[in-house]
Amino acid sequence: MKVSLSWMQSLAQSTLPINEPDLIQKVGLQLGAIETVSDLAAIYQAALLVRVVSVKPLEGSDHLKVCLIDDNHQNSQVDRDSNGLVEVVCGANNVITDIIVVWLPPGTIVPATITKEPLTLTARKIMGVVSNGMLASAKELVIGDDHLGIVVLDPTSQPGQTLIDHLNLDDKIIDIENKMFTHRPDLFGQLGVARELCGIYGLPFKSPDWYLTPAALEGSSQVKLSVTNQLINGACPRFMALAIGNIKLGPSPIWLQSYLSRTGIRPINNIVDATNYAMMVTGQPLHAYDLAKITDTDEAEIIIRRPNAEEQLVLLDDSRITLVEDDIVVANKRGAIGLGGVMGGRESEVDNNTASIVLECATFDMYSIRRSSMAHGVFSEAVTRFTKGQSPWQCPAVLAYTVALIKQLCPEAQIISELVDSQSDQLAPIKEVKVELSLIAIYLGLEIDSSSLINILTNVELEARIEDSLLIVKPPFWRMDIVAAEDIIEEIARLYGFSNLPLALPKRSLLSPEKPALFQLRSAIRNSLTAAGANELLTYTFVDEKLMQDANQSLDLAFKLSNALSPDLKYYRTSLSPSLLKKVHPNHKTGFDRFCLFEMGKAHQTNLYDNDGLPIENERLALVFSAAPKAVKSHYQGSAYYQARHYLDYLLKQLRIDINRLSFELLNHQLEDSQWQPMVDLFYDGRSAVIKYQGTTIGLIGEYHQTLAKALKLPEFCAGFELDLRPLVGLMLKTDYHVLSKYPKVIQDITIKSSQQVLYQQVRSDLIAQLADLDSKDIFYELYLIDSYQSATDNQHTNWTFRIEINSFDRTLTDQEIANMLSKVKADN
Repeated sequence: MKVSLSWMQSLAQSTLPINEPDLIQKVGLQLGAIETVSDLAAIYQAALLVRVVSVKPLEGSDHLKVCLIDDNHQNSQVDRDSNGLVEVVCGANNVITDIIVVWLPPGTIVPATITKEPLTLTARKIMGVVSNGMLASAKELVIGDDHLGIVVLDPTSQPGQTLIDHLNLDDKIIDIENKMFTHRPDLFGQLGVARELCGIYGLPFKSPDWYLTPAALEGSSQVKLSVTNQLINGACPRFMALAIGNIKLGPSPIWLQSYLSRTGIRPINNIVDATNYAMMVTGQPLHAYDLAKITDTDEAEIIIRRPNAEEQLVLLDDSRITLVEDDIVVANKRGAIGLGGVMGGRESEVDNNTASIVLECATFDMYSIRRSSMAHGVFSEAVTRFTKGQSPWQCPAVLAYTVALIKQLCPEAQIISELVDSQSDQLAPIKEVKVELSLIAIYLGLEIDSSSLINILTNVELEARIEDSLLIVKPPFWRMDIVAAEDIIEEIARLYGFSNLPLALPKRSLLSPEKPALFQLRSAIRNSLTAAGANELLTYTFVDEKLMQDANQSLDLAFKLSNALSPDLKYYRTSLSPSLLKKVHPNHKTGFDRFCLFEMGKAHQTNLYDNDGLPIENERLALVFSAAPKAVKSHYQGSAYYQARHYLDYLLKQLRIDINRLSFELLNHQLEDSQWQPMVDLFYDGRSAVIKYQGTTIGLIGEYHQTLAKALKLPEFCAGFELDLRPLVGLMLKTDYHVLSKYPKVIQDITIKSSQQVLYQQVRSDLIAQLADLDSKDIFYELYLIDSYQSATDNQHTNWTFRIEINSFDRTLTDQEIANMLSKVKADN
């Protein structure tokens, strides 16, 4: 972004210190990184305005002319004739008598050659005539592309005046890195940078009245102009347009060309230059269409839409593009006339035959513009600004300013249509931002008094006030980047000066930060299960449709990816267990007879959302134990359910969760808790249970359904569980230190006979209730199930064998004491 200090001075009511040596340094520190600085006064220091007094052909040449010029005797280093005139040979086709032109005397470096191979002019003979320097063209002066004719200035200009004074070229051009202004579209205009420089120097800035209070544009009905905005969701928040007639195209005044050229914009004609000038002042791009080229019958209708299939457009740079889905197309009934926010079309271009124009001032979605620019490889000045997020609120002011400029350049121009202002949605109002004063001090490391805070912000036209302990700021309509308290603090710090902030390291505690409870739980689970011989897996969060169908899980409850990595990974899993079960058969096939696998991760469901409307992330632990028939025969008795239960009890014990408060209810396939509904059909009826802790469901456990086992080739001895981790965080008991008893344990096995209809959980709960008296400060016990047996001759009862380990802290327990303790259990059973 090239900025002109002279241009900015003309926009600021305060006097900017543009000649102070520290200005460049301040811009670099408080505004943006500086790439180059150009001193225009050094480039044009010798250029003078002169009057051409006489012109005659150079003898022997078919195009060169000998000119006598009057510089009002300002240059004392050249030879003159008896009338005090200077002789210059010129080949321009537009040199005539009595015009004011620009003279580069001998000893001057031609401005266009300074950055290449500098060409220093001399007084030299051309076909016998001494030419003292040259009369310069726009290209040689670097203010335009015309090199066939010399620059002709206003006839009221004074001969002998320096070009620096005439065009205000006592100026420095600073090229600031664009990336520094990523979220500041206002800084892509000279007005915005002038405002920031005032803020940096602590000077108040007030935007011009035409910007703050736009002039009313009185339309007429000579031409029927309409705009249809078909885009929604903010792709084109605002599109303003009007028609202007009696246009006479031609070159812009030299002053306008000069301002455009020095900031990197190539002058084209007075209409295009007017739109570019307004853009360089405000940062808002505009575009002009030839009215006759876009009019259909008696109406000029503009349509903002997405492209049609295989639709093509020839841009102003003559490139032909095929429009893509994300493009914003400006069109009429016949087809596309421009690529919105990027570049206009060749067919609607303003040219020398243009008599009327349609002037557009609009804003577009910056992400759509960025995608279009990258897709077509088009990087225009408009793209640079629209991809920063222009404010739709400034469109009326910029449009009115541009219309006034066009009328200045074309005095006979007039508005010939009604003003059209199309908005896709109601423009969101500018909201106030509140920030705690104490927070400002914490972030900046120092306290700034209230009046200074107010001045810092109001200098750049932010409305600010203090109420109680709050700084309340209302951003102006051009500041779309201020939405949070941190934005205000950053603004204060930058304008106050980062170099003025105290150079003190922040205070930090040397204590280790407390780890999140869920993180600690995960670590404890990982350590416990690994110590128990289980192996942790990490599988994809996404699963395929077939696996979900094999697991009897509804696809309607799973989020489907629109951009899946592969067809096998297009659904977000609703539980972890199917992913683990899919790994069982491959491990057996590799040669592992028995193993335990577990995984911790997240699961999502389409019917579970939090208060903010976001999907709930269920934190889960899934475990699967599997053994091949050969391993079962040599190592295990009973069903696989109890092996999974063994791992569960062990884990909860290691996590210091009181397993005596657990209950296991036979799995009912109509669970009320919706987060477990996708899992109920994984398990086998009669061999699975709901795990509850004091009435709250924390998971499911059991053996797997025959359909799933067959689909995934699971062995018969296979069971597992899945737990919700978040409730477990609150169930973990605080670690208490107990001295180990120095007295030996007493181990007693007890067998309880119950009806076959009585579930294990009920037997265990009753036994714990009967042993409640054993828990005391002196005596404690642990209970394990070691066997369950059903006689072949008695299928009405089940024998449960439990092992009870009893210990004391103050003595060795005798057999008689143990017998007395267990007598109640024996009596009740």
